Amino acid sequence: MLLIDYFTQILIYTLVSYPIIGGLSFIVSSLYYWLLMEKEDQPRYLKKGTPFITILVPAHNEEASIEATIDHLATQMNYPTDQYEIIVVNDGSTDKTGIILETLQAKYGQRLRTVTIINNRGKAAGFNSALGFAKGEFILSNDADSKPEVDALWKYMYYFEREGGSQLGAVTGNMLSINKTTLVAEAQQNELNSIIGLIKRSQLSYGGLFAFSGANTMYRKAAVIDVGGWQAEQPTEDIAISWDMQTAGWQAYFAPHIRFFMDVPETLPELVKQRRRWTSGGLYVLLTKSFGILRHPIKHFSMVPIIIDYGLSIIWSLFYWISMATFIVLQIGYVINQDWHRLLSSLSIAAIFITIEILVGLIQLVQASYFNDGGRSLKYIAFAPWYILIYWMVNTYTVAVEIVPTIRQIIRGKDAGVWKSPTRSTEATGKREGEDSDE
Repeated sequence: MLLIDYFTQILIYTLVSYPIIGGLSFIVSSLYYWLLMEKEDQPRYLKKGTPFITILVPAHNEEASIEATIDHLATQMNYPTDQYEIIVVNDGSTDKTGIILETLQAKYGQRLRTVTIINNRGKAAGFNSALGFAKGEFILSNDADSKPEVDALWKYMYYFEREGGSQLGAVTGNMLSINKTTLVAEAQQNELNSIIGLIKRSQLSYGGLFAFSGANTMYRKAAVIDVGGWQAEQPTEDIAISWDMQTAGWQAYFAPHIRFFMDVPETLPELVKQRRRWTSGGLYVLLTKSFGILRHPIKHFSMVPIIIDYGLSIIWSLFYWISMATFIVLQIGYVINQDWHRLLSSLSIAAIFITIEILVGLIQLVQASYFNDGGRSLKYIAFAPWYILIYWMVNTYTVAVEIVPTIRQIIRGKDAGVWKSPTRSTEATGKREGEDSDE
């Protein structure tokens, strides 16, 4: 076999082996967590009373969804109404968000307060401003398009109340999609049920979490203050504070039995935009915080596998495009030289590994669906092969396009936390298509 044949096979193995190995590791470690930990760790009713909770809702131009979200939080939660408050951070909104909030304040009185920031500063800066007004010893971060299940508050409190909960800094819930109106939105059911839930279960098997969900996470206020609040310069405040809490000695937890429903992107451009921000946030945290953690690997042992896994995924993503370009050039060369044997051989090997990758993804989906809802979400399995491949392509693309801008932000010390709300679906607004938003 010629050297070029070996080179071609190495490229193929590089392109497809990481998702396969990573997927298998997630399957095994999440199964370990489910068998030995999850079944025995379901929320139980509170025995020590109901602590006061402050729900923080960030809002930047959220006229489409803010009313439905506040109505849900104020009226649908199975928790004493005198034991929680809602604070909306109106962060530089230029639409009707402020007017809607005034109407809602008249409706709910002291249970709803508003912190108004004139110029858009970003979610983290807004939360830090609101933290000083929060009466609760626990803080629920709840996005303006997210609706937690009705029992979410007392379920969250169970984990803080139980034995060993005094060192728990935050608990993040299990995200599900509220909108299923387009092919892109439908396909993301596979990601939420298969990839994200499985990864978090896998990470819990060795004691750490890469990120909280910014859309719905319950924080201990003392832990937030202990780490200096949310970092306004970070593109994603939820990843940053997760790392800060865990390196400061606070525990982080993923509660798969606490579900909340969020609005997911309905078009491919919106999806890519969201993932670029997520990738930028992950890169920012990795490049600014991992070196300090790795200086004391024993002390921060639970974070080391997270750093290794994410670091390898970044390296693989960058090498993916180099390898893919080289592979395509080689195939073109085989065609030009009419070397059909090598062409068919390399394409066959690639097809075999891609098939294995899809099968591993399908196993993830079936396993996670059984973990989450006894298999009911398997109705979305028809979207799985397409989304499994697109998922990896989108992730590698976002790494390639975000790594240089993120490094520049870090060098310049530029505030990367300023944000712009995405387009909301009709499900997030609480209205059906055709209804007048002013009615």
